Amino acid sequence: MSIAEIERFAADVKSSSALRAEAKKAQTDKSHDTPLACAVAFAVGKGYRFTVDEVKDHIRAAAKEAGTELSDAELDGIAAAGGAYESDNPISRFRPY
Repeated sequence: MSIAEIERFAADVKSSSALRAEAKKAQTDKSHDTPLACAVAFAVGKGYRFTVDEVKDHIRAAAKEAGTELSDAELDGIAAAGGAYESDNPISRFRPY
């Protein structure tokens, strides 16, 4: 799994208002099955290397560590929620903008 790559993307989006704006704009692309798939496609297009399944595994692990279980529907909806990357909140660990 590419945890480092997922974390790098999240940190880059958090620190770059330009990248965050691009990510938010990309989320209007409805050609992907889920908002999470859209976010991952955006990241891959920017040169980051990870998959939707890797992100889901990463989020599940962080949530489990915090004593929370997430369904696939909850995982798929995380990117749709918007907001900033919140490293202290494992449930919203991967919110690209």
